[in-house]
Amino acid sequence: MDAALQDLAHGMREALAIWAALLAAVFVTFVVLTLLSKRQEAKAGRSGRPSWWARLRKAIRDPEAARERQLAMERKNAELQELQRYSDEVAVAASRTSVMAGRRREEWEAAQRTQEAAWRAYEEAEKGVRRLERAQAFPLTEDDPDTRRQHMVRMVNAAHQRGELSAAHLADALMHRNGWDPTEHPFAQQLRMRRIIRDRLFRAYQQASTLEREAAAAADLAASSKRSLDDEAFSATLQVRSAPRQASLRSSSVRFQHS
Repeated sequence: MDAALQDLAHGMREALAIWAALLAAVFVTFVVLTLLSKRQEAKAGRSGRPSWWARLRKAIRDPEAARERQLAMERKNAELQELQRYSDEVAVAASRTSVMAGRRREEWEAAQRTQEAAWRAYEEAEKGVRRLERAQAFPLTEDDPDTRRQHMVRMVNAAHQRGELSAAHLADALMHRNGWDPTEHPFAQQLRMRRIIRDRLFRAYQQASTLEREAAAAADLAASSKRSLDDEAFSATLQVRSAPRQASLRSSSVRFQHS
């Protein structure tokens, strides 16, 4: 029993010694910091800038500094909300521009197909004109003028029904205008009509080419707008993600830089 009491008393003495050492260390640290603070304050008084210890104490004790920190935090939250709203708006605009870019590309591809089809039609018409021009090199047979007139009427009406001749060209043929002569040989009449069809198809190809160039320019513009908005949306998303960390760092710096 006596041995246990002695051990307990010995342990209490050791614990008291440890606590005394800790208190002494804290006291010495406080004294050292106070002396350093006074020395820094004296230097700061000469330089016009308060020491970090004075700034820290003022930031902790000064209620105005606390209110400023609260206001700064509220401003940062408002900025973060505004940045989030802007990021959402840019994302929606980028999505709509993506749809528009796809639509413009589809229109361009359709214009390309139309242009290619118009060119093939023109080439076929050109081949037909060349065949008739070669056929004219052979001697032409004689026939009745009425037969020639009837042949021309049937020929131009059939071409108009197929959509190869316009109503204006049909009227010219029936009214014997703009070079149409019902007394010409059927080969000559056929050649005249094929040349008109060829020229008409070439103009259609030119119009299709113009539309294709316009569609290509619109598709390029839509694709460029899509890339620009995609980059803007990505940048806004990064800003939203990094804003809380930056705000936290700035709030921490305010506590130590306030004077």
